[in-house]
Amino acid sequence: MKKCDFNKYSKLFVLPICLVVFLLAGCAGDKPIGEVTKFTLDNGMQVILKENHASAMATSLIFVKAGSKYEDKYINGTTHFLEHLLFNGTATHSQEEIEHGIERLGGYINAFTRKEFTAYLVSMPRDYIDYGMATQSDMLFNSIFPKESMAKERGIVIEEIKMGDDAEGAPAEAFFEEKGMAATPYSQPVIGYESTIANIPREAIIDYYKHFYAPNNMIALIMGDFDTEQMTKMVKSIFGQFPKVELPAPPELTAKPIIGKQVYKTPARVKSTYIKYTIEAPSFTDPDYFAFALLESYLGDRENSPLVKALNSGSDPLVTNVSAALDTKEELTRLNIEIITERADMADSIMVLTDKVIEYLVDNLPSPELLEGYKVTGRCNDIYMSEKLHYYGFTIAPLMAITGWDFFSKYRDMIDSVTVDNIATACCDYLVKPNYIATVVFPGDEETEQLYESAGPDNAEVAAYFGNKEYPDYDLNTGKDFRMPDARPITDSGKRHADYIREVLDNGLTVVVKSNPDSRVFALNVIGKNRSATELPGKDGITDFVNRMIEKGTTTRPAMQLSNALSSIGANVTLYDNPWIPYDDRYTTRQFSFMKFETIDLFADRGLDIFSDMIMNPAFDSVEVEQVRSEIMGLLGRDSGSTYKTARNKFYAALFEGAPYAKTIEGNFRTIGLMTTEDLRQHHSRIYSPENTIITVGTNYAADKMMSMLRKKFGAMKRGGFEPIDAARPAEITGEKSINQQMDKEQVYIYIGHLLPAAGSPDAPGLSVANAVLSNRLQKKLREEKGWAYSVGSSVMLDKNFGWMICSMGTQVKNFNEAKAGIMAEIERLKTEPPTEDELEQAVNSIWGSSLMARLSRINQAYYMGVNEYLGLGYDYDDTYIDKIRSVTAAHVSELAGKYFNTKNYVIATAGNI
Repeated sequence: MKKCDFNKYSKLFVLPICLVVFLLAGCAGDKPIGEVTKFTLDNGMQVILKENHASAMATSLIFVKAGSKYEDKYINGTTHFLEHLLFNGTATHSQEEIEHGIERLGGYINAFTRKEFTAYLVSMPRDYIDYGMATQSDMLFNSIFPKESMAKERGIVIEEIKMGDDAEGAPAEAFFEEKGMAATPYSQPVIGYESTIANIPREAIIDYYKHFYAPNNMIALIMGDFDTEQMTKMVKSIFGQFPKVELPAPPELTAKPIIGKQVYKTPARVKSTYIKYTIEAPSFTDPDYFAFALLESYLGDRENSPLVKALNSGSDPLVTNVSAALDTKEELTRLNIEIITERADMADSIMVLTDKVIEYLVDNLPSPELLEGYKVTGRCNDIYMSEKLHYYGFTIAPLMAITGWDFFSKYRDMIDSVTVDNIATACCDYLVKPNYIATVVFPGDEETEQLYESAGPDNAEVAAYFGNKEYPDYDLNTGKDFRMPDARPITDSGKRHADYIREVLDNGLTVVVKSNPDSRVFALNVIGKNRSATELPGKDGITDFVNRMIEKGTTTRPAMQLSNALSSIGANVTLYDNPWIPYDDRYTTRQFSFMKFETIDLFADRGLDIFSDMIMNPAFDSVEVEQVRSEIMGLLGRDSGSTYKTARNKFYAALFEGAPYAKTIEGNFRTIGLMTTEDLRQHHSRIYSPENTIITVGTNYAADKMMSMLRKKFGAMKRGGFEPIDAARPAEITGEKSINQQMDKEQVYIYIGHLLPAAGSPDAPGLSVANAVLSNRLQKKLREEKGWAYSVGSSVMLDKNFGWMICSMGTQVKNFNEAKAGIMAEIERLKTEPPTEDELEQAVNSIWGSSLMARLSRINQAYYMGVNEYLGLGYDYDDTYIDKIRSVTAAHVSELAGKYFNTKNYVIATAGNI
């Protein structure tokens, strides 16, 4: 081992000028990347304004310093419960008026709670951001907590708790937090426990609200398409009218450092074995912190990480997943490592190897080139995320809420200043003799073992705690004079000009280019047509397998070299669904496969060279094939514990019985286990033959110049003579076709649906509106009135030759029969009760707003161009789609519901204990 004798304080160096220039300089006419305006209102609210003109949208994100760290065990979950309750009405607006007011203007409103804060987010077309911010202001300061809403909202949160508890890795995460953050409020779950949510009095919640929801306890981050001077006036007018409040003393959290190595093990209801480390790391005020931020990237790097190499190398890897994350708190910082294995008997050996890698990391440091790649990737990711205004709030801005703007604004510059020697010093300071807490959660047998379950205080204990509590009688009508801005008529003033070129190359490849100057991002999307229909019998899941191999090296670039090349240009490549983001697999479908590629326009030529190599020349190395097979097997095992995914797959198997879409996207243990390298090569030559592929690009290059570049790169693809295989319309369902997967879970997940006409049908726009009305009614009735579900709704999926509808819901088993009946009743009601004028306006504008939100980023614009081209609608269908939606009438909605929505002939698929 190297001697740790580096000079800890000689840490900074000047970043190469070329890197600074290209990363920090904006495009011509732009403000420099990262330029902001910061000020504090007279009432203490901190405000940060960041212009971004990539789309005609703006987002307001309000952080409240209220989270589970401020709770004791009896009020645990109050902050999250309060987040829900703030949507239930103010002194002047009902819940419906709050939510529908935003949706009818094409906006999106949401909130999320973390351990340190609660965040309230609204995204609006730029002309209506004042209305969105006023809605936030009304909710934050004028909520009244209607008594009649309390029972319903308790039910919704309890359903959310049960949904979370049913997730495959939930016991492992709960055990890790309990042990890793013991003796601190961070050990408590954000969502609380059923016992606390069921028993906390309304008066206690209002008291908490009155203490924490003050402008001097908030930070406003407003981003998007606005003029800073005008926005400053708007913010002062909307948020400046509320007075300061005397805040409670912050919790006295004595973050004692971890001493030595502490390991805790338990059996639980899990499919895989989860090994989690929380390692003592430097505070964000320590110069070593920035080295650790890069160590996070290094340890999680699938091709370069010494930890991944030690645990996941060869054709028989020990583990199926390795990840690293720097967990930054106000009082402490931890480096968290998660390892997932299907080999519980090897857990101790895996930990021995992990310890050795950590302790000897000082001898296996990243190269300077690799380090520069991580820095470029970080800069580019900031650019990508800044296009997705709401995702920026979810993913990047929370660090700002914890550390403060002064730190956050300098974060990237400090990262760029880190050298390899700095990382060596940080390793010596913290990792040569690491102090950590580790947990091991493994599959148990409930008949012979006591399985771990996360549990808070019981009902009696919570009720007794609140039995003698008294709270002030607060006046909740002080907001009765609050006035919202006038809602101006809807316009499409945000439409931007773009140049398009579409060309079918000589080899049969369809290429579409969209050019405009609104973004620095170069985005390329690939559609492989007819995913499931192209998979041969017995090869279910082979497309997903092939896509996972695309990133594992080409015939000229081994996996590590390919990874480093992508990192050097800050490329972001998405080839399959991220399993760690639940309910977010919206791009993954049986209809087609996709490959997304992002870099910045400065690197477009290099990016095309690398990505075209990946698309056309994957290596299919036999060792890499076995590693990917192992990863997929692990995912299949974990997914088998999900009621949501199980019910979904059962639904498709029943609705499309005997047809291609009955196959699962991920395959199954038998098909994945039997696939050969040659199978993968052959399928790649079919699914990504030029005749079966669509490439769509978004760029600020001139459209004709970019088309020339694409023609040069992809014209070399050899025509294979493959004839694309469309999925034909399957047989109609007669009667109720029911299928259930018995699962020992707290919730049952329900899928109900049937076939519809195709995307090209003249009824398609009307069906989209009818679905939006139905989905809103389901949410209102089954969630907001009954409190039976955290998640409920309907969707319409339209393909080239047919379509289908789905109504889905997760609920407690005891609610199943009533929930099913409720879904059917709402479908029937739509046939006889046309939507009101307000319902229709809300449905149409929510579709418009969702379309705007989904296409904020250049990569998603490219993706949807490809989807529309695949469906035969034309790459520019989005330009006319909203006009078609707005022509739908209320009578037409009921007519289409009567014609197509069927409560007599349908599939119902369930997964749960029924």
